[in-house]
Amino acid sequence: MTHIWQWPGTNTPRSRHLTEGIADFVRLKANYVPDGCVHPGGGSLWDAGYSVTARFLDYCNGLKDGFVAELNKKTRTGYDDNYFVELLGKTAGQLCSEYKARYGN
Repeated sequence: MTHIWQWPGTNTPRSRHLTEGIADFVRLKANYVPDGCVHPGGGSLWDAGYSVTARFLDYCNGLKDGFVAELNKKTRTGYDDNYFVELLGKTAGQLCSEYKARYGN
């Protein structure tokens, strides 16, 4: 059901992984954490998709409530790495480094 409310972004690996990450973020927020979901800080790249991206997005949403909704809205016209800077003032790479450090990864 989450995908109904999502904008698809562009047809790139990063935008597809972000789409799946947003869907899994919604599952986290609904307290439906499936078996195999990574723990906070898990995974190697923020844009690996699914639960890895969902946990990273949850961290970002904690920095600014409504971040994921705003990010989803921006992807209506395509995906741009600069969206993280526009919304949180840092690149996704910087945010990911801080996220990993917070959880000791």
